[in-house]
Amino acid sequence: MHRAGSWRICFVFFLPLLMAVGPPASTGPATVLVVHSYHRDQREHVAEMDKGIEEALVGVDCRRRFFYMDTKRQTSEAWKQAAGEQARRIVAEERPRVVIAMDDNAQQYFARHYAGAAGPPWFVFGGVNADPARYGFPAANVTGVLERPNVSESIELLLRIRPGASRLLVMADKSETTDPLIAFCKTLTLPVAVVAYEQPLTLEDWQAAIERHRGRVDAVLLYVIRTIVRSAADPTKVPERELVRLLNDGLALPTVGLYDSAAESGVLCGLSVSMREQGRATGQIARALLAGGTPADFPIAPTDRGRIQLNLRTAERLGIQIPYTVIKRAEVVIR
Repeated sequence: MHRAGSWRICFVFFLPLLMAVGPPASTGPATVLVVHSYHRDQREHVAEMDKGIEEALVGVDCRRRFFYMDTKRQTSEAWKQAAGEQARRIVAEERPRVVIAMDDNAQQYFARHYAGAAGPPWFVFGGVNADPARYGFPAANVTGVLERPNVSESIELLLRIRPGASRLLVMADKSETTDPLIAFCKTLTLPVAVVAYEQPLTLEDWQAAIERHRGRVDAVLLYVIRTIVRSAADPTKVPERELVRLLNDGLALPTVGLYDSAAESGVLCGLSVSMREQGRATGQIARALLAGGTPADFPIAPTDRGRIQLNLRTAERLGIQIPYTVIKRAEVVIR
């Protein structure tokens, strides 16, 4: 629950409609400003991060303010730039002691503008997939938590369920989040052969990739698939469930997902980074900074907790028996 006096703002309308952002900061408890790249209602991602942040700050006398840039649903460059400018205005008005910036777009369009400035405010990032040097981190006033997908561990999970899989197709959307993942995958020595990396832009591209790899692969690894649009003329985002259904119908192969809602969207199994742990880790750093610490006290590092997800309905449809030893370790089981 939020403390009295704290509030949330969701960036639902475009910049001209967001001029009133609340009263300026007053004397009293320090303010912690949380700036999210995405929208508040992203249940398995942003909502989990917020839970972790709140858990870490329990008992701390501070105001919490949350701002949501909404750049997953609103993907235009103009929107992203405007959202970053709005976040910077809130910093100037609120004068927070600590700023938590979550996911890469919050760094690209907001936090990087403060790298190397005299603090406070101190900046703590979380959920970052790219090399933090891209944003000028670390800096004297910035530290944070990396998100490093459990690629090798996810493939090991897949092989526990389908030991014979040896030829892997990797599919993701094309975004600031997924480009670093593809680059990271290419540096790994994996127990399977990656046949291809596909990053479709449109639904037609997605369907063409499925057809292109029919009979050439025996498993699919999925990362984030949230920015694929209906067509070049229709920018409506295609839901994850629809994309996964087309994949399951088209290839009927075991799938493993690295993203937080993989099993819910129909993927057979998943091992995602715990977004709650990402939030908790950034919140713990923020707590220490409020108590007098500095960013230099906290080296940049990833969290290491994986979140196993399973979809037993997909397993039944594919005729796959998931070992009970795997099921009992899963945090999310879709039955």
